[in-house]
Amino acid sequence: MLPTSIIKQLRLGKIKTLHSFKSAIDKQLVEHSYLHRQGLTGDEQAESFHGGEDRAILQYESEHYQQLASTFPDSTPYFVDGGFGENFVVAGMNESNMCIGDIVQVGSVKLQLSQPRQPCFKLNHRFQEPTLSRYTQDNAKTGWFYRVITQGEIQTGIPISVIERPFPQWTVERVQHYLYHETSNKDATTELANLEPLADEVKNVFKRRLENNDVENWESRLNGKTTQLEMRIVKIKDESPGIKRFFLSRTDLGPLPDFSAGAHITLALPNGLSRAYSLCQTLADDTYQIAVSLADKSRGGSAYLHQQAKVGDTLMVNSPANAFKMKRNAHHIFVAAGIGITPFIPMIKEAEANNESYELHYCVRDFSSYPFQHDLSAYSQQITLYSRTERLDIDALLNNHNRDTHVYTCGSPNFIELVQQATQHWHSDYVHFEAFSVVQKVDKTFTVHVKDTGQDIKVAEDKTLLDALRENGLEIESSCETGVCGRCKVNYEGEVNHHDTILTKQERASCMTPCVSRAKGERLEISLP
Repeated sequence: MLPTSIIKQLRLGKIKTLHSFKSAIDKQLVEHSYLHRQGLTGDEQAESFHGGEDRAILQYESEHYQQLASTFPDSTPYFVDGGFGENFVVAGMNESNMCIGDIVQVGSVKLQLSQPRQPCFKLNHRFQEPTLSRYTQDNAKTGWFYRVITQGEIQTGIPISVIERPFPQWTVERVQHYLYHETSNKDATTELANLEPLADEVKNVFKRRLENNDVENWESRLNGKTTQLEMRIVKIKDESPGIKRFFLSRTDLGPLPDFSAGAHITLALPNGLSRAYSLCQTLADDTYQIAVSLADKSRGGSAYLHQQAKVGDTLMVNSPANAFKMKRNAHHIFVAAGIGITPFIPMIKEAEANNESYELHYCVRDFSSYPFQHDLSAYSQQITLYSRTERLDIDALLNNHNRDTHVYTCGSPNFIELVQQATQHWHSDYVHFEAFSVVQKVDKTFTVHVKDTGQDIKVAEDKTLLDALRENGLEIESSCETGVCGRCKVNYEGEVNHHDTILTKQERASCMTPCVSRAKGERLEISLP
């Protein structure tokens, strides 16, 4: 027998500021509303990706609240109907008896179940329980979304019934099992990648797994994009001429979040700037270590750290993020110049720990004195040094097609561009870049149309798109402002010169980082996050 129940409560939400972030999760009771393709009239979403036709309505099993209260007794007062930000409060329909593609009748309205809800860190704040989003994900207590087939008026107390079930084998719970647990099941992955009623947002996850055999890291969604730590500079060391190494520890002496090789941290400097720096050593002695080169044309980051920062100073630091991860079971070619050596020291250690082969090609100014000379001495057999007189032939080095070989490079924008040119015959999945300097290019003035506000904003050739948006009253979250973190990402229509090092080829088809990327032509259209 197909599930049937009644609409116990109908809820709408307005965007509010909660716990320093914006959300419409605090939804209020209403007696009736009109249900259109995008959802209930009057219901809002704080982020554009929280809405859309495949996320028109969120339903949650009200009987879950009692079980959650027994599991998390300290948060019992918060486990009440509407707590998860659902539009429909309904009892007796849950993730184990509702299926992808189900056609649901609610009065004169018809809906289709499109996808499971993917819980995020905002639930942790709302229920004052730091593990709640992960628990609901792991135990299939997330709720699900509908798309609207037939629009119409809807009200509290009317019946809700499943009237058609084309895919009885794909309960919401079973889809979540393969989404989060049994991720290597190729048969299930293939079937879900082609399951017609499953929303593209989830279906594309399975498609990507088939393409690259990679499994997603859900940490940022479950725990928030970053965790900010108050840290103290406990030591400063002159690493080589023009380069200082900084040792940072938590002011509360608590343990530091672990990280994998290639990770970086972002420092919020007292001069108002945020700058990202690669972690140059594995975690030891409860310190993070970064190395900073004094840039010839510093925009304020390296100049502050070299000229003003001192031992004892405190800084706010975002916990490690990694857009430069190593691939496992591969041969690694590391190509570095100058301060670009920083991420490769922990990467060498990680390769050794995993019994993986590697080679480092390092361009330095002086063979007798270069950054991390002491650290690198233990790996001399795998390292080749180059200088201005004994130059690296990048084209010759990378003119190979060896299977299971990945190349990684870090250095100045010009150096990275040379490696990019030398690897044009490589598949993009095998070439990895890390850059914390803005690419210095001469760009034309262009006009950007902001779909959300209707504004037309002129972006001068000497100004970033991000700055132009801010000067016109549009606040966009950012961090590194060098195209590394992706936090300022916006959607676009048109043609873009991408200067970031974080977006994938697929993401660049519709997304850009306004801190460094610009329009190719005279006009561009964007949508804000």
